[in-house]
Amino acid sequence: MIFNYPRRRHRRRHGPEGYQLYQPFKDWLRDEFTFRCVFCLIRERWYPFGHVDFSVDHFIPKSSGKRVLDYKNLVYACLRCNSFKRDLPAVLDPCRHPYAKHVRVNNDGTVTALTARGRILIDTFRLDRAEAVLLRQEKLVFFHWIQANPTDRQIEPWIRRLFHYPDDLPDLRKKRPPRNSRPAGVNRCHYVLREGRKLPEFY
Repeated sequence: MIFNYPRRRHRRRHGPEGYQLYQPFKDWLRDEFTFRCVFCLIRERWYPFGHVDFSVDHFIPKSSGKRVLDYKNLVYACLRCNSFKRDLPAVLDPCRHPYAKHVRVNNDGTVTALTARGRILIDTFRLDRAEAVLLRQEKLVFFHWIQANPTDRQIEPWIRRLFHYPDDLPDLRKKRPPRNSRPAGVNRCHYVLREGRKLPEFY
């Protein structure tokens, strides 16, 4: 389902290093976290300006002065979740803890905490606020409609608008970080998969 949190901790496939600013990491993070917010699962396509409405989020806050340019400390987040998180360090690291063990999105768009740490996730990012529940409900209605009417020709525009990968996938082969500890990931980025016709139609 489109709002299923990962059942396994995220294992990074990219390893850019050596940038002197954190902004150049953004395209790597877009690809790393599949073009959606790691905290609320909102996708780039659902925002008016796509990736412009997303940001590089420091898991250990920038204000600490620690690991500011460490890729392993960076995740991809929508601007809203980044704002909600601020300098709070208490949320679970998605690269160490599978979120599905702590929080669940229900079929009606509501969200349930499965653990005390899951409750912190919900409270920190306000995942149970009315507008967030409504957004999930709307997307789930479209998703189930598409599933129930696979031959309806009117569906294609909605699939593309809501569930296709972004049109502007970053070609990570053109990026030149000073170092890359996981160079093999470049040839498995979404741009390369699409170029080789191996990228699914939607996700």
